[in-house]
Amino acid sequence: MKKFFKILLSVFVISLAFASCASNGSSTKAKLTKTSSRAFWRIDGVDAQGNPSTVYIQGTFHLGDERIFPLSEEVQNAFANADRHAGEMSTQSYADFAAYGSVLNAPNKDGKIITDYLTDEENEFLKSVFGENLSLVIVLEPWQITNALGLLPYLNTGLSAEYGLDNTFIAALSQNGKTWEGLDTVETQINVLTFGDYDTQIAMAKDSIKVMLDEKTNETTVQTTLDLYEAYVTDNMKKMTKLLKSDIPADAPAYYKEYNEMLWDNRNKDWAEDIANYLAQGGTTFIFAGCGHWLGDSSVFQYMKKNGTLR
Repeated sequence: MKKFFKILLSVFVISLAFASCASNGSSTKAKLTKTSSRAFWRIDGVDAQGNPSTVYIQGTFHLGDERIFPLSEEVQNAFANADRHAGEMSTQSYADFAAYGSVLNAPNKDGKIITDYLTDEENEFLKSVFGENLSLVIVLEPWQITNALGLLPYLNTGLSAEYGLDNTFIAALSQNGKTWEGLDTVETQINVLTFGDYDTQIAMAKDSIKVMLDEKTNETTVQTTLDLYEAYVTDNMKKMTKLLKSDIPADAPAYYKEYNEMLWDNRNKDWAEDIANYLAQGGTTFIFAGCGHWLGDSSVFQYMKKNGTLR
């Protein structure tokens, strides 16, 4: 189980950074090219009428610093001239998500209090993290605490969401009065956030606290995040793929496998279908989404090869 606890933050933290048969409307499979620009791919195919169709993929890192700017001319031109844009959530989904705020932040409907299910040591840790706000937090669902704890290691990286490319693209589109489509539905995002029943969420919160109490593991997580970012900045996708790889140990509770599939595999399968549909629609599409989804054996690109969209 020791190995299991060491990879928990890869599931809850680093992943925050990152049965169908879709068709591109033609018997001709599309071609995938990794460009010379950082984490930037181009897919050339044909639409439903056999005309050229292109999808650009900009892999993003949800945190960053000034080193990732300016973006290459290739990326800037593709973004500026695209017929459509898509992020992990659409313009409408962001608005819908905000509407869920009162529900997501509501106290547990059964009046359960998280601290009743934790040890004295675990409660002391939460008190040290949330301070005078603890009384406001413990009445919420456990997933809220787990997600909040998952953000803590980022505070020691020196990286900021202000430099995250997702926010950069969204700001640019918003300033120009443009909307964008989404690879995920708002329901998908909420299901990932609120994964598990109350008992499962308590167990996952306890596991997260256990990890946080291990100073060495915290240091490792911070360093891994920095190494990931360095690989991203230098466009070393091979190293990034290696750093992102974290198998769920055989002795881990079954819900961690289920959670991992929901977070990565299921979404990647759906995104593969979305891209096939964009190719079929024609024109040019510019997609910006977490870099981890485009790398590894279960990446979006691998699913596109399996469903026959890519060569």
